[in-house]
Amino acid sequence: MIQEKYGDYELSSYDRVALTLPDFTVSDQDVAAEMERIAARHATNVTIDPHPVRADDLVLMNIKTREGENPFPGLTHDNVDVQLGVGSLPEEAEVALLGHEVGDVVEARFPYVDYSQVASEREAPADGGCGVGEAGEPETVELVSRMEIVALRRFVTPEITDAWVAKNIALSSTVEEFRERTASRLLRERRRAYANNVEYLVMDEIGKRLKGELPAEVVGQVVKQMMREFDRFLEQYELDRAAYLAIQGLDDVAFAERIDRDARDRVAQDIALASWATRYGIELDDSDIDFMFGEPTPERTYEARVEAEQSGQIDTFKDLALRAKVAELVTRDALFLTPDGAEDKGFKHEIDAKYRKQQMVRAHATSDPML
Repeated sequence: MIQEKYGDYELSSYDRVALTLPDFTVSDQDVAAEMERIAARHATNVTIDPHPVRADDLVLMNIKTREGENPFPGLTHDNVDVQLGVGSLPEEAEVALLGHEVGDVVEARFPYVDYSQVASEREAPADGGCGVGEAGEPETVELVSRMEIVALRRFVTPEITDAWVAKNIALSSTVEEFRERTASRLLRERRRAYANNVEYLVMDEIGKRLKGELPAEVVGQVVKQMMREFDRFLEQYELDRAAYLAIQGLDDVAFAERIDRDARDRVAQDIALASWATRYGIELDDSDIDFMFGEPTPERTYEARVEAEQSGQIDTFKDLALRAKVAELVTRDALFLTPDGAEDKGFKHEIDAKYRKQQMVRAHATSDPML
């Protein structure tokens, strides 16, 4: 177990953690923006007065596209609204439309790279195009689009009035009620989101109380583990490390320093939580350990635990289980303060709701297997 691994480390204090919460105040601008976002869901396209087509117009059109004599389904639609300037149509088609009027029929020719004969990993055509090139090789073909301009349109977000609210917003009949409910919901969401992540802040606070130097060998092992995890992440998304770090604004030295810092934080938290468990006599039971296996795949709880025991990895999962149990107990007991120093007793409800959901998963993960 983790206590035996690290020895007798102590904390500077075993008092309950006190955290000052951020200001969750929702501004009038936040509420107005959210109300507009909701209203935008009810937006409609309306026909506007005709004018020569411009590069940013919304055009209602009938479009028929062919490759030779064959229809090309991907660009053949009737009565479809097409927003110009955002890549909905090939550039040649958009350019051809510019300056034309409602009722005009416009034709555009443009190349298309057909991958339909290129086998994918699932041994199926790659994109469903209609070219007939040699198997395994993409072919560039010419498409011809015939576009009839039916109307010019505009995306209109409805005005937020009492009548609109009464018709479209549940449990509200006036703009003021809609505003109040929106403000209340945004506040709840902010508090809930913070509660879902506050455990990490509690663990960080406990880690800062650790007395003595961290075991260098353990820190080095965690650094290597974190590097392997990072490389697997890059491999999964086919990313290049140098390019990824450049996007993040990091060089190799800064990245190495961040990994070292994160590893030290992780080790400090592990040791501190183990010390807390020893001080208060916190012990694991089977349900705590099973939860480590059952949370991602409840149906494999028992099978996964047996595999860990047979492979000699069970102690790693026991360490994780102890960390999770102590972190929950310390977080539940923490004192949460408002920015002005008063206790925010209501935040306990957010914490309880977070762990209630976790307990539901735990109950399912640790229940007897179905036979």
